[in-house]
Amino acid sequence: MAQREQGTAFLLSFLFGYWGVDRFYLGQVWLGLLKLFTGGGFGLWALIDVILFGVGSVRDDAGQPLARPRVGTPTREQGTAFLLSMFLGSFGVDRFYLGYTGLGALKLITGGGCGVWALIDMVIIGMGLAKDADGNTLR
Repeated sequence: MAQREQGTAFLLSFLFGYWGVDRFYLGQVWLGLLKLFTGGGFGLWALIDVILFGVGSVRDDAGQPLARPRVGTPTREQGTAFLLSMFLGSFGVDRFYLGYTGLGALKLITGGGCGVWALIDMVIIGMGLAKDADGNTLR
């Protein structure tokens, strides 16, 4: 079976996590049904899954890590970048962490582009597609 991708799994969790679509994608049918019938654990389980997918700690039903692109020599952690983006993205802290000082300052001044830029960065990092200032993917 082809390895499942983190980007797809994160997007499914972010957009359709209340209905368990992310867990169905991973082949975890029972967890998907449980999420479906409880509305994502009344929203709490859906939120926790978004965080778990975003930091890259979820595995598929066979215990395999989710695939994501690798470029260069990763020096920064995806989990750290995702949590910074999720909680402090409007202040540009995630961009500062990734080495983009100018973009971090711009994001700070604009309040994360009125929240839009912060949300887009959170999704990009959560999908495992973000790179640091040196062009390396995140670990």
